[in-house]
Formats: sequence, C-alpha cells, structure tokens
Amino acid sequence: MKAGLILCACAAVLLSCGSAGSGLLEFDAFAAGPADIAANQPLKFRNGRGYAITLERATLWMGALYLNRSRPSAGAQETSCIQPGIYMLEVREGLRVNLLDPNPQQFPRRGNGTEDPAVNGEIWLLGPNNDVNAQEDPTVIMEAAGVAEKDGVRWPFEARFTIGGNRAIPQRDPFRPGADPMCKQRIITGIAADFTPRDGGGLLVRADPRAWFRNVEFAELQADPEKPGQYRFLDRSEGQPNIALYEGLRANTGVYEFTWRSPGTP
Repeated sequence: MKAGLILCACAAVLLSCGSAGSGLLEFDAFAAGPADIAANQPLKFRNGRGYAITLERATLWMGALYLNRSRPSAGAQETSCIQPGIYMLEVREGLRVNLLDPNPQQFPRRGNGTEDPAVNGEIWLLGPNNDVNAQEDPTVIMEAAGVAEKDGVRWPFEARFTIGGNRAIPQRDPFRPGADPMCKQRIITGIAADFTPRDGGGLLVRADPRAWFRNVEFAELQADPEKPGQYRFLDRSEGQPNIALYEGLRANTGVYEFTWRSPGTP
C-alpha cells in the first residue's frame, strides 16, 4: 500500500473517529534538525564508543508522517503495518530534510486530520509514489558524511542508505511466512507524542542525526576502494558499523520528536 493511499482503507475511520466535538483540520507540516545546533554548520559530538565525530552532511527523506490516538500494542510486531482506526493526523507527501539546519523546512503538501490527542507518531521511510510493501525502493533515504577521530586516528566517512531487498529479513519460521514484512523496515513507529492539534497550528518533527551514530564502531569501517583515505558504510545489514547506523536511523526513542506549533510560532 502506498503512503498516499493509506486512507483508501480507513479514510472513513479517520474522518469520523474523533471524539465528540473534535473538528477536522488542515495544517502545514515541517521537519528540521535538532533545535540546539547552529544552522548549516558542521555538527561536533562524541558517540557512546568514544569517537569524536564531525558531521558535515546529514539528510533524511521522510516519505510520510502519521500520528495516532493509540500506542502500538505489545504484539505490534505480529500485526499489520497499518492499523485502521487509530490515525488522526497524516502528511502524505515526502520531504528531504537537511538535519544540519534547526529551522523548520516545510513539506510540499498540507496535512489533514482531527483535533484529537496524539500519543504515537510514525515516520514512513519510502520514496515518492512507492509501495510500502514493495521489495525494492531505489530512493536514498539517509545520507551522511563527516569525520570520526579516536586516539589520533581519523576515519573520513560517507553513508548512503536505501531500504529494499538489502534490508529484508530471511524467513525464520515456515509457519509464519509474513512475520517480517518489508513494511516493518520502512515504518518507524512508537515515537512518543503528547499534544492535541488545534486549527491554525502546524506539525513539526525534528530528527537528531547524532543519535544515529551513538553505537557505531568506526574502527570496523571498510575503506572505500574508489576514494583513497576514505571509508564508507555499506548499504546492507551486515557488519557492526552498518548495522549500528541502520538501527540508529530506525530507533523510536532519542532520535525523533513530534510537536504541535501554535499559530505564530517562529
């Protein structure tokens, strides 16, 4: 199912599931990097393995946003990626976000929904007009570049991640062939939210690329054969640096934040 078509299955639910008196609304949506950084400057920080990192580029393609009235159930990993009846806000057209800029960057299409409390957010990492269940998607979802240093050694690095067959989880149980669908790789769910949208406001999601790298062991990066002196993350889930960065990208705590901007908020 395409992100832009999710409401074909549950539009009637979304538009009528609000509590008594809740209204329908349209709103502008924005995305940005962390609020505590300088705009378009290298971002310096230290990760959990003791590396001093200077991040010179960090972008993320957010294909769609959804806010829910309900938290995922304890058995969410066994359920469909799309849970009808809980979505109350949606932004259905994507944006490539510069995460080294704390200033809000506006999505090209307005969102819509209902004035009900939001408790859980989702970010869909899929390319334009792509099916969330498709086996392949050539869209570069995340791109980053910079330098990591430790004990006098430097690792200039680049990363470009896609989410397709390179992220597929092999079937582990023949009696549960659909236990690990591709959509689970593309949807970050369980992002805490705590606000009630009101007419005239707007949705803001921030992403902190520092958290992507918190567990990366740069000493295990492979040298880039095409660029002497450079290192690169491999676009597949094998090897500690590649797995750690991918898991950081898809973490639902400490990385992404949803808030509602009141009218007139700069």
